[in-house]
Amino acid sequence: MAQKTLLDVRDLAIHYRTGAGPVQAVDGIDFTIAPGEALGLVGESGCGKTTAAKAMLKLLPPNGEIPRGAIDFAGRDLVPLQGEDMRRVRWKEIAWISQAAMNALDPVYRVGDQILEAMQAHIQIDKATGWAQAEDLFRAVGLDPSRLRAYPHEMSGGMKQRAVIAMAMALQPQLLIADEPTTALDVVTQAQILSRLARLRRERGMALLFITHDISVVVQTCDRVAVMYGGKIMETGPVRQVFGQPFHPYTMGLTNAFPTLEGAQRELISIPGTPPNLLNPPAGCRFAERCPFATDRCRAEEPAQHPVGDGRFAACHYPDRVEEFRRTAATNDAWVEVGRRLNEELVAAPLRERREGAEVLKVEGLVKHFPVAGGFFGGSDDKVHAVDGIDLDLQAGEILGLAGESGSGKTTTGEMLVRLQEPTDGRILSEGEDIAHLKKGDLKAFRRRAQMMFQDPYQTLNPRFTIQDIVGEPLTIHGLARGADKRARVVQALERAGLKPAATYMERFPHELSGGQRQRVAIARAIVLEPRFIVADEPVSMLDVSIRAGVLNLMRHFRDEMGISFVYVSHDLPTIRYVADRTAIMYLGEIVEVGPTEKVIAERKHPYTQLLLDASPEPDPSVEKPPLESAGEIPSAVDLPNGCRFHNRCPLATVTCGWEGRDVIAALAERDLLERPRDALGVPERDGLDLRIPAPKGVAAARAQLAEVLAARPPSLAEAAEVSEDGAALRLRFAAQPSPRRRRIAEGHEVACVLYPEADA
Repeated sequence: MAQKTLLDVRDLAIHYRTGAGPVQAVDGIDFTIAPGEALGLVGESGCGKTTAAKAMLKLLPPNGEIPRGAIDFAGRDLVPLQGEDMRRVRWKEIAWISQAAMNALDPVYRVGDQILEAMQAHIQIDKATGWAQAEDLFRAVGLDPSRLRAYPHEMSGGMKQRAVIAMAMALQPQLLIADEPTTALDVVTQAQILSRLARLRRERGMALLFITHDISVVVQTCDRVAVMYGGKIMETGPVRQVFGQPFHPYTMGLTNAFPTLEGAQRELISIPGTPPNLLNPPAGCRFAERCPFATDRCRAEEPAQHPVGDGRFAACHYPDRVEEFRRTAATNDAWVEVGRRLNEELVAAPLRERREGAEVLKVEGLVKHFPVAGGFFGGSDDKVHAVDGIDLDLQAGEILGLAGESGSGKTTTGEMLVRLQEPTDGRILSEGEDIAHLKKGDLKAFRRRAQMMFQDPYQTLNPRFTIQDIVGEPLTIHGLARGADKRARVVQALERAGLKPAATYMERFPHELSGGQRQRVAIARAIVLEPRFIVADEPVSMLDVSIRAGVLNLMRHFRDEMGISFVYVSHDLPTIRYVADRTAIMYLGEIVEVGPTEKVIAERKHPYTQLLLDASPEPDPSVEKPPLESAGEIPSAVDLPNGCRFHNRCPLATVTCGWEGRDVIAALAERDLLERPRDALGVPERDGLDLRIPAPKGVAAARAQLAEVLAARPPSLAEAAEVSEDGAALRLRFAAQPSPRRRRIAEGHEVACVLYPEADA
């Protein structure tokens, strides 16, 4: 008889010993995972998700301990296991995928050697057999087996994460624990990793424990979900039921704070406050302090897990009032009242029609190339085409979204707009002045008008400065205020950023604040000079969903109330849709589509825009998106593709889009990955755009097999290739094509794609 439960966690408690007493990071949780099932563990930072998972592999730090509870895995309790007994469980029975793939791989060992080492640590296997199995694993995760001989630094982020997944599956574990495995990846790479992981789990019958704060990923990946808060589980059940009809107010708050892509645009509502101090946790419900519906009973008595449906449980005293709670929690007023109770203002940012304003920025032909080091024996003429001749404009009181994958040039563009990077060529006009090459005093004067918000506020706030010093520093640098006047302006900036009363924060240091509070400090520092525009580079990607909405609403609030313009850089289209008036889509240094955000998302004219939207996970449980199995990798910015830079990943590519010999090499590599024979085709030799392929079995056999290879690609590739005989080989010639210019297809909407006629046609 098949085992009904693979993992059964009962009353698990995990404490961290500190000088002030034990931190009760996990305090009596229960959940189960069946064989082949995927369970999502969701919650804010510090709620105990990763701690609970590490306890299962006994990977807690030295001050961590398990004072009570059981972790029953495949019929035995893991809690008492130590030393060699536990090492036999790790990797062979339970494998781990960490958040940062680069940290999980040894930088001085080839990736294949690391996978082989993991195998040989647990089973008797010779090198040749192990290497063959590693090649099979790489094919399973969509990597070329030749990459086994690469070092980690020679692989992209997505490749490294796939390699870690391959390593985790090397010994066919029964349970895979994935701790935020896609947080550092762009949306397309994330979608491919999750799709591949889901397919492998189904094919190999593995169970999955997926840890994340991103509910959209859980909705699209997992079967069931457990929502954690303050070391407790608040709610469990089938994932689409839990997020479609939540029973616990905390789950309601999470769903209200998350932007959707496919659903109607609506106001996001953040959850005020911060998780409880687990050194001295509250006596009653852990969420009571932040709950709009909390009563005296909630503060005094811990709620039990009540059954609220088939396989569903919620730790709330009032499951019978759920319909009332859902209606009230969907309004901003309920959470504003909580904010008042906690002395934290919630900024509401209702939708508004875009108003035409004066031009704040105009970019013409902006270029940024980075030279490539030539190595030990000399220089090189190669260069990285980070930004390659873009044009865009920013209006007063406008938020312009800048979207694209990692490596598309978004951040470099943003940094050039505030002159943190020196442009190679082009003009950046700010109020009629070309600021692209300003120096010294002129550059300092310009920076009063331009500010930047970075992705990680903790790394950009001086840890030795108080909050008052951090926010006041720009005023000192520009000589705008001192003494009481300076303090008053710092207070005003902090309170505008939602940190009220400001006196509570002025003398504190960055490490004493939560992630959301630190980002609000960064916002206060950016607005204290009342700049004309701010470049916000992924400002919410490292924040919990519960506080992400508050930061996005602040941006909209400053746009409306202060007229500040924003360039919002992100690969997350749902948040771009929520805040941006217009959106520019970047790909490999070029802007391929730009227009009003709703038009760009609704009409998705450029095939790359369609790919980004297909890859964006959807938190709405009523929306089921097909998996994105394969979308390829963004090409090298050093050796640019012929013609349209997206053509090799585009399902609609035409004969004139820029096919070349490299695309045939990619088709051959894909055939090798699928282990399909191509013995009639030798090792291809690239000659510029052209290709020479030896024909060891004769040119007739080579032509027939080449036709099979090209049949797996869009028909236009075979049409674009001029095939001729070159001795005992085939010669494939391709025509050089220009990169398509942007064409105006509607008022304010432009697309760089040959599928659309020229503007004047």
